Amino acid sequence: MHKTYFHNRKHINEKKDQKKIIPLQYNGKKRIVDINILLNRVRVDEIKETKRKIIFYSSSILSLGLFSIFIMFIK
Repeated sequence: MHKTYFHNRKHINEKKDQKKIIPLQYNGKKRIVDINILLNRVRVDEIKETKRKIIFYSSSILSLGLFSIFIMFIK
């Protein structure tokens, strides 16, 4: 199956069967994974996400309030 790519104003025709497969290199080293570190990272990410949500909702309520006050002064 042919695929045609257009990149930098050049057409490149490529067959799917002729793609090079890059072999993975195995270092032979085992990595130690500490589950506590991973769980702490998840907790910290949840706290950051909660803070982002609070900031977003409070800023949207503040902007809506300021807009309503602005509309009241115009009338």
